[in-house]
Amino acid sequence: MRMIDPSLFTRLMRLPDAARGDLLEFLGATAVGDAQLAEMIERVATRVDGELRPLYTEPT
Repeated sequence: MRMIDPSLFTRLMRLPDAARGDLLEFLGATAVGDAQLAEMIERVATRVDGELRPLYTEPT
């Protein structure tokens, strides 16, 4: 079993439950290096952040 870098693990655990579960399941089935994991976490976090932003805001 390969250990996840503690800083990457912290970032991973900050993801929403569904995204975190999917990524952990993938990690359990696939060999992924730290650089690849960092990139994957960033992609998921960016996608989640984009989904949480409103599509349209009223001009002020």
